[in-house]
Amino acid sequence: MNNKKRLFRSIAYLVIIVNCSLFIANCGKKLDPDPLPLTVKQNLALLQTDPQFVMYFNFKKMRGTKFWEQFLSDSVFSAERNFGGFLSLINQAAGVSISNGIDEMYFSNSWIGDNSIVVKGTFDRKRVNDYVTADTLYTKIDYPNGIIVYKQLDANLNFYFKDDFTMVASNYLKLIENTFAVTDTSNTGLLTNTNLMKEIEMVKYKDNLWMISNQKLFIRGIFENFSDMNKKKQPVMPGGESSDSLNLSDTAQTDDTQTDETAELFSIYKKINSVAFSVKMSDDIEIVMQNECEDGNSATELKNRMEAVIALAKLSTTLSGKKPPPAIKLLDKVETNVFDKTVVLEAILNENDIREIRLQKIF
Repeated sequence: MNNKKRLFRSIAYLVIIVNCSLFIANCGKKLDPDPLPLTVKQNLALLQTDPQFVMYFNFKKMRGTKFWEQFLSDSVFSAERNFGGFLSLINQAAGVSISNGIDEMYFSNSWIGDNSIVVKGTFDRKRVNDYVTADTLYTKIDYPNGIIVYKQLDANLNFYFKDDFTMVASNYLKLIENTFAVTDTSNTGLLTNTNLMKEIEMVKYKDNLWMISNQKLFIRGIFENFSDMNKKKQPVMPGGESSDSLNLSDTAQTDDTQTDETAELFSIYKKINSVAFSVKMSDDIEIVMQNECEDGNSATELKNRMEAVIALAKLSTTLSGKKPPPAIKLLDKVETNVFDKTVVLEAILNENDIREIRLQKIF
């Protein structure tokens, strides 16, 4: 549960930065997303059918960017319990990492706690077998056709080699067994989730990193964090500093209004069918958030609530007389558009932006 709350909080911080800005309506425009590569689509057949969210990483392409060299490394994932331990295992057993040898990773998780991980790269299968055999914390399960599933006992993690370039892992053995018969032409796993596949097709950028969820409870968790963070900041002003110069009645009125607006924003999650984000890396990083609503009216309502929350946040900062925190200053970089019933928000962050965010520990 704590891991899920941390995940919600990280996503919520990202949503705050990207989603809150002045709204520019372009209802006549159409989304022009990258096509979903056939190889990526084939690998989605190895994930569970109905996950709460799906994430895709193309480390091979990201490693070739200046942004990756400056800001990202294996340490980014070291603290993630869901797959950080698995990446550490791969590094120890196979000598590969996201900086060298691992090309792609797919990750999905469901509400009952089972997860699916698919890693693409170049692996020394004999080296992994020797490593596992020599460690008493591991055991092996033999299946027909020479399939060997390795089990990390203390972490309850199962994994096996689908082929020389594909490793499949899960904490739920049945999910592993379901992938044995999957081929490049199989219509199984996530591919059978027609609604989610349509939404994946609409994710704007697909080359580097993307994430999507169409689960109402997951979307609720994102918006619930708006309320949580707002409560934690009261009566402290945005930026983490209280203002002695404010009139107390004015401050209370602003805080109460912001609480009401945040609560209204939280309530809108019921009208959102899916939330996705994707990034495009080069020298800078472009972050895109997509909120697909039930209809055009819901999209407009979402936009209005977002505007109200950010306007009040800016007002609070202005009244405090303090220097605007990075999250507030970055809002000026956001471009927001509506495509039919989807609210699409984009922001390009440069090197200075990222460094300031890191110094302030925004996320």
